[in-house]
Amino acid sequence: MFDGRANIIDIDDKNKTVVFDLYRRKKISGSKLGPILGMPGPVSPFKVACEMAGIYPGDRANKYIDAGNILEPVIRKYVRDNQVPLAAALGLPAGTPVIVEEPVPKETCGYDHFHDNPIFGGMVDGYLVWGGKRQAVLEIKTSHEREKWLDADCKVTAVPDAYMMQAGLYACLSGLPHILFAVGFLEDDDYARPNAWVPTPENTFLVPKPCPDMSGPMAQAEQWYKDYIEAGETPEWTDADLDVVKYLKAYDPNKKPRNGSYQGRHRH
Repeated sequence: MFDGRANIIDIDDKNKTVVFDLYRRKKISGSKLGPILGMPGPVSPFKVACEMAGIYPGDRANKYIDAGNILEPVIRKYVRDNQVPLAAALGLPAGTPVIVEEPVPKETCGYDHFHDNPIFGGMVDGYLVWGGKRQAVLEIKTSHEREKWLDADCKVTAVPDAYMMQAGLYACLSGLPHILFAVGFLEDDDYARPNAWVPTPENTFLVPKPCPDMSGPMAQAEQWYKDYIEAGETPEWTDADLDVVKYLKAYDPNKKPRNGSYQGRHRH
C-alpha cells in the first residue's frame, strides 16, 4: 500500500514546516474549514494541511467518531419520524409535511457530494424538502458537551462556530438558504454502547439556522489552499502537532533507523 509520506520533500525543523509533493489533491471539506480559519478545536491548520497533502492519514477512529457514525442514521430517522416538532422547528404551519432526504451513500459518490467544485467538497447528512423542493441542509451531530450548545438562557439554540462553518459550506454549495442541526447529547457511559442509545426529546434537539454569508470564509480558505496546498508547504506546526511531526519523521523507505532531522528528496 502506498504511504503518502513518500511524497515528503523536507521536514524543516527550523521553520517548523513540511515541504511536499502532492500525491492526490484533496478538497476542503466542511470539517476542515473551521481549523483552516483558525477556529479553536482539536485539529490544527498544520494537521489539516498534512491530511490534504496526503502525507498524514488523519487521526485514528475513537469512541466519539464511532458513536457519531453509528448514530447518524438513528438521529436522521428520529427527525423523520417526529414531523410535528420538525415543522415547528422550521417555522412551518402545523401539519406541513417535511421530507427528510437521505444523502447519497459515500461509496457511491466517492466521499464527495460536490464534484462540480474543484476546491470545496464533503458530504451532507441529508436534505429537508417541503413545498415541493429542497429547502435546507440537515447536519447531524453527537456531543458530550451540551454546554457548548447553550445560549444565555441555557437553551439548546447555540451552535459551535466550526460546526456553523461546516454546515454553512454545505448549504452554500447546495444553493440552500436554511440549515437544521439535529444534535444528540450522549453521557460518558453511552460511548461504550452507542447502539443502545435512544433519541428522545430530552437528549436530542433541533436547532434551525439561516445559512450564514460564506463568501468571506470561503475566500479566506481558498487563499489558504493556494498558499499552502498548491504551494506544497504546510503552515508552521505548534507543540500541539508534535505527534503528527513524529509520525512524519518516522517514515523510512529503506526501513533503516534515522538519526536527526528527516530529509527526503532535495528541496526545490
